[in-house]
Amino acid sequence: MGFLNAVYELGKQEERDTLSSFLKLPLPFEKTGKNNEHKKGGNEIRVHLRVENVNENPIKVLGVNSIDLVDFMSGEKDILKWKNKYLYRDPVGANTSWKFTPILKIGKPSKDENKRKATFIGEKGDWSKENKTHFYKIKNKMLMDYENSGYFTAGSVDRIMKGLEDEIDQIVDLFSENESHLIIFGVDVDEKFLYPGEIPAFKKYFKEKIDSQIGKGKTVKCSMCGKETASTVNLDKVFNFATFDKKSFLPALDKNSSSKVFPICTDCFAIFSNGRERLDREFMDMRTIPGMRIWCIPEIIGSDSSSSLKNVVNQFKEYVAKENTGIEDMFDSFAKFKNENLLFHFVFWEPNNAQEIVHLMIEDVPPTHLRMIEKCWRESLNAVGDNEKQKKLSRVLKFVYQTITSFGKDGGKKNKADLKVLRDFSIEIIGKLLNKEKINVESIKALFVQLIPKLLYSSEDNSGVKRDSEIKDMFLMIDFISRFNSEVRK
Repeated sequence: MGFLNAVYELGKQEERDTLSSFLKLPLPFEKTGKNNEHKKGGNEIRVHLRVENVNENPIKVLGVNSIDLVDFMSGEKDILKWKNKYLYRDPVGANTSWKFTPILKIGKPSKDENKRKATFIGEKGDWSKENKTHFYKIKNKMLMDYENSGYFTAGSVDRIMKGLEDEIDQIVDLFSENESHLIIFGVDVDEKFLYPGEIPAFKKYFKEKIDSQIGKGKTVKCSMCGKETASTVNLDKVFNFATFDKKSFLPALDKNSSSKVFPICTDCFAIFSNGRERLDREFMDMRTIPGMRIWCIPEIIGSDSSSSLKNVVNQFKEYVAKENTGIEDMFDSFAKFKNENLLFHFVFWEPNNAQEIVHLMIEDVPPTHLRMIEKCWRESLNAVGDNEKQKKLSRVLKFVYQTITSFGKDGGKKNKADLKVLRDFSIEIIGKLLNKEKINVESIKALFVQLIPKLLYSSEDNSGVKRDSEIKDMFLMIDFISRFNSEVRK
């Protein structure tokens, strides 16, 4: 329950209303650079719809007025304001015929213009028969449900698609910068673009979809707040760690387990949703392990936990601003905290379409343990005479991953099968570091011995591999793990 309690408390920290609790930004909000300035998260391709009356429900769409390109969150960087404007929440699944809001993520473009065009209308231009094209998804996986649910008048979607077809060349031209892109449908009113959250019918549609996620049944007690209610949800509406046919460490996500009975009321659903959004925005590392996302969740144990947690969050934000660093170095700030009743929880997971695969979860890690890891690292760097590597905790985790997975390269080229095995092994080591478990240093030595011939005598051109540096890193790894094990035994 440590992880759940921590997310719940985070969700209670931020001011919110009923609707905004369920919202998130459709792209990451990042700060980077010397002055901690905002890094552009991507681009928006905005489709300006021409409608008869924006305040009507259903909306009669007359066509597409124009299409333009703007930076993601252009202008004022007020996160709550933009969350409400985008009105975005991740889809409940990849195979649904609806989305919470008319926003489609289309990723980064190809450099080839013809390939970019094909992503919208298909190789033969017949997008209505190619379900992987953007136009097919826009109509059949997003907009058509607005019409079927009575939020667009009949024929509105066909008129939108005709407008998109007419402007396909412009859309392809706009979809060219090497950034993540969104397609956002809004309404033109007096030459101003209204975002989905500024359109009454879209907000009503969103609320209807949220309400549809809430089950109605017999009166039960909410597992978090204890309130009696007949309207409850399960945790898979917040954490897509598993479907009901797969095991999970969270209550209510294992259909065959007695622990499935973990209902939460609508208010707690909103709090958990808000906490999840804050995790993704403020406490998620995406750079330590490529493709892996790491939540680092603070929790205060004891009285006055809410006030103390707010202080911890503010201290963390101040550290990021003061050190001119980014969210990826959160480990360094957490190691500096002196709070005796402060614990951290770590979850390593990766997205897989609409699902989220959990690789590792470590609960109840005190700051003193993080400082111990950092101490062992500093001592090892001094012992092997390596003055180039940073002596911070964040560098330790990156070093473990990079050193282990470096052996998944043959002549400087990646071997995907080896990399997957080695990545899992590196995550296992990181987990034991955070959980204060003894690490089998002999298994690491055996791996090094096994893979050294590949490093030295690869049949491929090996000029790109820095042999001396990698061998030195092997000795550094063994020394560091040995020092860590000594501390664990104390």
